[in-house]
Amino acid sequence: MSEKEFNLRFNWLYPHLEEAGRRLRLQQHNRSFSVGMKSDGSKVTDSDQEMNDFWMELLKKAFPGETVVSEEDEHSHVYTPKTSVVWYIDPIDGTSKFAEGSPNYFVLIGMCIDGKPSFGILYQPERNCVLYGNSYIRTRLYTSPGDFREIHQTISWRHQMPLVVKGAHPALRDRLESITHLPVRRSSNAAHNIIGPLNGPSTGFVSFRRSAYWDIAAPAAIMESAGFQTRIFNHGEAANYNDGNIFCNRFYCLPPDTPDEVIDYVINVTA
Repeated sequence: MSEKEFNLRFNWLYPHLEEAGRRLRLQQHNRSFSVGMKSDGSKVTDSDQEMNDFWMELLKKAFPGETVVSEEDEHSHVYTPKTSVVWYIDPIDGTSKFAEGSPNYFVLIGMCIDGKPSFGILYQPERNCVLYGNSYIRTRLYTSPGDFREIHQTISWRHQMPLVVKGAHPALRDRLESITHLPVRRSSNAAHNIIGPLNGPSTGFVSFRRSAYWDIAAPAAIMESAGFQTRIFNHGEAANYNDGNIFCNRFYCLPPDTPDEVIDYVINVTA
């Protein structure tokens, strides 16, 4: 897909992001939603489903023939492996925060081309700003369609900031600290911590626990646009985002100068 095609898609998406943000802000402010529980024990709201329907209808109509996978649409979770273009949508990333009235929830839209994270949007409705990256540009932070700044900061391994990990038991965290010579901080949040190095609080992110493609595809595209390296694994083998799955069991997003021995350990360790 060409840079022009990416630009056209982003420009088409932007007003729809703003409309989604307007609806979500209003619903959160008015508490005009109900909260339920999914089979995995996570929270879900009426707003999640409304936004799922909003994005599924828009994307399918605008890009017929392209696969769209959304967290809240179980029928979309089955798709043909090796599909060339796959969209991954998380209508509300951080449903618990949304339900609590916190501003720290997001809309995630990622597009993978031939299994690679190639186009990523992280939209924060409460601040009405968009973090965006694709295969041709440097990551950008938009505050309006025509107002953006490029993110030039790329964290180096030498900066010695903490490494954030998901799903690592204490012994594994201790071992990581001894190998990386970095403090290791535990987290359960994926998207927010994947992009953390752009704001400076961390060196990188590693997940040793099952992660959904809709949680990591968009942030991975954004971080690769910023110069980072990312990778997903299934059953210990390097995987692609069009492998017919919707979950991976390992993921990393690390600086370009991460030592090879650290990458090797992350790939080969048994969590």
